[in-house]
Amino acid sequence: MISIIRLKSQEMKGKIGDSILSQIEELQAGLSAKGQLLYLTKREKHEDVSLFIHTTAPNVLGDFIVDHLGKIEHITGIWVINLIKPIFYPLPKDTRDMKRFSITLEVFPKKLKDVYEHIARASFPVDLRMAYLAYTFHMFGDIIQFSILAEREEMLYKFLAENINNIPGVLNTNTNMISSTKPLVSYEEWKIYSAKHGIVPFWDEELMISQFRG
Repeated sequence: MISIIRLKSQEMKGKIGDSILSQIEELQAGLSAKGQLLYLTKREKHEDVSLFIHTTAPNVLGDFIVDHLGKIEHITGIWVINLIKPIFYPLPKDTRDMKRFSITLEVFPKKLKDVYEHIARASFPVDLRMAYLAYTFHMFGDIIQFSILAEREEMLYKFLAENINNIPGVLNTNTNMISSTKPLVSYEEWKIYSAKHGIVPFWDEELMISQFRG
């Protein structure tokens, strides 16, 4: 399972990302062969950082949080969001000039499948690229999440207004800009890891790993 672990610090706040990055080798060692750290992101206007991680079983994730993340000095809050039935999309190798956004949807439960499938098969303008789509069920309201890269911010909001907000069953959209992204795994590392754990048959490795390239 791929999960997003959001980490918050009351004391360090803006420096919590640097603290996590300084301990990446120790954290990966704590997972051993049972998981892989993928990348670290920071949402604009939020004080938490988000650690994307793949683990082989729910207990592995739980032990990692309790035995390693929970013991990092200054961390005062931990929030876990699981990506359920994720779809990963190919991205350009060079995304330095594109802005990243995370969009969560509040959806009427009976329309969940329809909304998910509508977004999965949607056509995007050339200056918008989908990164991933998944169920999350992380709040009573927000239960679908997807990520988009945009060359122009106004194009994203135009697309959401014209193509997402009016999908039957969508009650509300919430958009966050991702101010920074740090890949924590190379293509070769992911290729070896995904093959070992049988991930490749479910996700095309070329599509999935493309978003982790710097």
